[in-house]
Amino acid sequence: MKKFSLVLISCLLAGAPCQAAMRISIDLSKQRLTAARDGGETVVWKISSGRPGYETPTGRYSVMRMEAEHYSDEYEQAPMPYAIFFSPRGLAIHGTFERGLGSPRSHGCVRLAVNNAQKLFTWVEAQGGATIEIVGETPAESRRPNRARRRMPEVEPEIQPVQIYRY
Repeated sequence: MKKFSLVLISCLLAGAPCQAAMRISIDLSKQRLTAARDGGETVVWKISSGRPGYETPTGRYSVMRMEAEHYSDEYEQAPMPYAIFFSPRGLAIHGTFERGLGSPRSHGCVRLAVNNAQKLFTWVEAQGGATIEIVGETPAESRRPNRARRRMPEVEPEIQPVQIYRY
């Protein structure tokens, strides 16, 4: 964390825009995060973004702060390990112990498997920051407040006689 802070401070003092070597792209439509280090490895991981009513905002962001051990004040001290905060609203990319990665389930944050969140956190820290771009929209089937129940046919199917076998 100290290295990240030093890089950020040096960029601010230099008065020039600080170009982060780390690029993080989040596609809400595919529920995927792609992270690419400058001249290095690229990974693609499943995520869970904001569910209906708590949509993850699209746009281009930079890292505001990072906390390896964070607990949510809004949601009953829920663990948010390896949190990379990108929004003044308190939204972050962070690890989760919850199931269901690959579909929108959060309150706006971007959730990753904890081991992936730890790797991403380490990369961003080592690179001195990141550019985060969020595109797409929540998949259509998860935007419906209540998923439509399967409808019964209007007409009863013709009932076939049942044969009974006796042995």
